[in-house]
Amino acid sequence: MKAIIFILSILFITNSNAQKFDCTSKTTEYQAFFKANKIAESYDVWNNVIKNCPKENEVVYTDGIQILQYKIDNAASAEEKEKLVRDVLKLYDQYNKNFPLSTPDFEVNKAMTLVSNKIDAKEEIFNLLDNGFAKASKNVTDANAIYTYFSMYCEKFKSGDKKITANSVLDKYTMVNSLLNQLQASKPESKEYKTAQRAIDNLIKDVETCENLEAFYTKNYSENQENTDWITSALLSLSGKCSNKPIFNTLAEKLYSLKVTAQSANFMALGNLKQRKFPEAIKFYNESAELQTNPIEKAKIYYTLASGLLANDLPKSKECLSKAVTADPKMGKAYLFLAQLYANSANDCGKTDFEKKAVYYLAIQTAKKAPIAEPRLKPTSDKVAKDFEAKSVTAAEISKAKMNGKSLTIGCWINETITFPAKQ
Repeated sequence: MKAIIFILSILFITNSNAQKFDCTSKTTEYQAFFKANKIAESYDVWNNVIKNCPKENEVVYTDGIQILQYKIDNAASAEEKEKLVRDVLKLYDQYNKNFPLSTPDFEVNKAMTLVSNKIDAKEEIFNLLDNGFAKASKNVTDANAIYTYFSMYCEKFKSGDKKITANSVLDKYTMVNSLLNQLQASKPESKEYKTAQRAIDNLIKDVETCENLEAFYTKNYSENQENTDWITSALLSLSGKCSNKPIFNTLAEKLYSLKVTAQSANFMALGNLKQRKFPEAIKFYNESAELQTNPIEKAKIYYTLASGLLANDLPKSKECLSKAVTADPKMGKAYLFLAQLYANSANDCGKTDFEKKAVYYLAIQTAKKAPIAEPRLKPTSDKVAKDFEAKSVTAAEISKAKMNGKSLTIGCWINETITFPAKQ
């Protein structure tokens, strides 16, 4: 009986304490203070909430990080600042302990807290990043964290750290390259990932020779031949100056067999181009363009085809240019290239002297579309138009031929109808 009474009294006391501290209302209270910029009051209430309600709600941690950061930014001394930064690190540990599924990359966040607040703790930062990326690299979305980790890794390699070799640098490069590629694909409008990619490429340029890359990817291909992320990263590394290496074709063919996408088709096109297999390259570039969901990238592929492999196949070049401006109406350079194609064909497509000059007239009108699509091209468009004017049909010649307000169809591959202005 005494035992029962004891247990009931304990439960009563626990329940009484819980009632005394209302987690929900206290959370609302500190948030109201924080929104009103009353940081001291907000911190005091929040501090009680985190002590009494550590598992109540994740927002207590995310808010706490902001509150502490505000105090860090307004710290009176370097000592106070570092103490507050250390409080943030402890908070990240507590956050991960109570909500592990939401914080797989907490060590990376801890490292970047030290970095962003300029705390001199280089080795600690590196170790946190090294552990964080080893455990949860796919959860990292901070471009600066990715760059910071790789730059520190390269710095250790260059300083002669025996634990880090050229091969391990290339291994890390493949990992961060793959991660950045995925992030760019998920957020194509973001510039931060492209900036980080360029910076990382610059860091590794001394190690990233074609010979080193070829040896590294050849050696590691067998164990990664089903890993599309690894293969994609390898192909991106090789696609610049090393796409003529045999390993590039091996990787491109494997990726395409595993996953047919705009990117894998593009790698196949580049591989065939380097082997001078032009019909195959054209086929894969077309396939890549058709599969491409980003209209800007689709337009770029079609323009590349039109101005490169298909430049001498005038009907197909024109068709690709048309597809390019359909995909990206702001691609003014497509009009300039088409205008030049028209001008180059004036003698071949014009049956009479008037028709030959009319083709130049068409070229001028086409060139003038460029700055409408892309205003920065106006100086170039004006120069092109001026160059063609000397060979174009004049207003007097139009009147003499009684073509004012009338239309003229140019056949050949051009297959366009020109409507001349009515007489003024």
